[in-house]
Amino acid sequence: MYKVMLVDDEKLILQGLLKIIEWDKIGLEVIQTADNAISAIELFRKNPVNIVITDISMPKVTGLELIKQIKAIDENVKFIILSGYDEFSYAKTAMKYKVENYILKPINEEELEEALIKIVNTMNMEKETQSLLLDKNRKLIQFINGKIDKSGLSKIHQVINIGLNEKRYTVSSITFGQRDNKENINISDIIEKNTYGKCEVIKNYDGQVIVVNSWNENNTIKDVMNYFQSIKINLLDELNTDIFIGVGDLVDSIDKLKESYSVANKLKKYILTEGSNACLCKEDVSNIKANKRSFSKEIEVINKLIIEKNNSKLQDYIGLLFDDCNLTPKNIYDLSIKIIFCADKISEEFKLDNKYSKDSLSNTIVELCNESTRDNVKTFLISELEELLLLMNVNTIKYSPVISQIMKSVNEKYYEELSLKTLACQYNINSSYLGQVFTKELGVSFSEYLNSTKNIKAKELILNTNMKINDIAKAVGYTDTSYFYRKFKKYYGVCPSTLREIKNY
Repeated sequence: MYKVMLVDDEKLILQGLLKIIEWDKIGLEVIQTADNAISAIELFRKNPVNIVITDISMPKVTGLELIKQIKAIDENVKFIILSGYDEFSYAKTAMKYKVENYILKPINEEELEEALIKIVNTMNMEKETQSLLLDKNRKLIQFINGKIDKSGLSKIHQVINIGLNEKRYTVSSITFGQRDNKENINISDIIEKNTYGKCEVIKNYDGQVIVVNSWNENNTIKDVMNYFQSIKINLLDELNTDIFIGVGDLVDSIDKLKESYSVANKLKKYILTEGSNACLCKEDVSNIKANKRSFSKEIEVINKLIIEKNNSKLQDYIGLLFDDCNLTPKNIYDLSIKIIFCADKISEEFKLDNKYSKDSLSNTIVELCNESTRDNVKTFLISELEELLLLMNVNTIKYSPVISQIMKSVNEKYYEELSLKTLACQYNINSSYLGQVFTKELGVSFSEYLNSTKNIKAKELILNTNMKINDIAKAVGYTDTSYFYRKFKKYYGVCPSTLREIKNY
């Protein structure tokens, strides 16, 4: 049932309204009444309704002001105005607020019931339409992701604005910055207003707006790009925010929308190099050459500056690296991930409260890859490194000479069959006592520290070489590759092969 609120400063009218209509028979329920507009607004905020029937002339706050304020909260609320005044000015204002009906007092029971039935029918139709639109968007998303075929669109073909057998199609993605509090602006209206080809607009999907267009057979990619340049200009004017548009390939069948969408998705990463307020297609980036770089020297400098705790020079150096115009999107992500792993290594060596333990490292990398602009990536990294330096400043630890020597031995000979017993013999110390001292000073057992070192070294080889995973396992001292996989995943939250995939992103 739909919910109703009655508002009138005359209690007899409120009581009469409750009795003259058989509310439940027409699918309605009166859940609250109010004798003034101020109380009505407070009640609505606590418990919203679908329909408000209100007197127009009330003390302090009028019925028209009540409508204005409730419409500001929810523009879908339906209103019926009751009035003892047959004045055009009242009716004109009511029309401005899209009031459903204007009924003169004394109230005609049949007229009111007829108005209510009409509203109920309208809301039922709106509900069905909304459900159909949601189903349409869901199916379109499934289709462009290749999860359903063309037959899956047959049930909603009557509400799709693009034909299923057109000659040309594109899928494009529009990414927005902050919208400057203009959420009430309808993006679909702006896009459709500039559309000379048919289109579907899917809003708020994966943080972007997806536009699916159909085109005439003679339309070229140049025509498509001119169209989206116009869309970009209009969106910039209306929304006052940064915009990036990735235009997918122009395909010759609706069955190839998945291919077009894949291209549009890949183009999003070029916001890192081309900046915001760009509109790109695959041809625009085809001349950008792959720039393979290991960044080993840069990571050495960053490692040195972190160890020296030189925050000022570290920030300047990070800024210098990211100001390099020759970096490709892959370079930026590659360098960024290596910086995070460098920070992880130092965090481990300095025993800094497990900053990047287990899933935390994976989550940090995911957060990093979700940053969409070069400046945002740079800011993210500087923030992470500042936190690392802060932890280093408050957690500087001095180890006893023998423990320092054992740590050095592990770092240099981690790939050998090291044990606490053999090291204890080497330093003429009881192995049980040495184990207790080691755990007390480092907070972890010798075996945990050894496995940690092996994993760190393995991670460096995964990121900086093309060695096979099996060979890396042997290089760091694991004879059983499956055992290495288990230990590595337990330590980093991702298996070695997944880490290599992230590196090659």
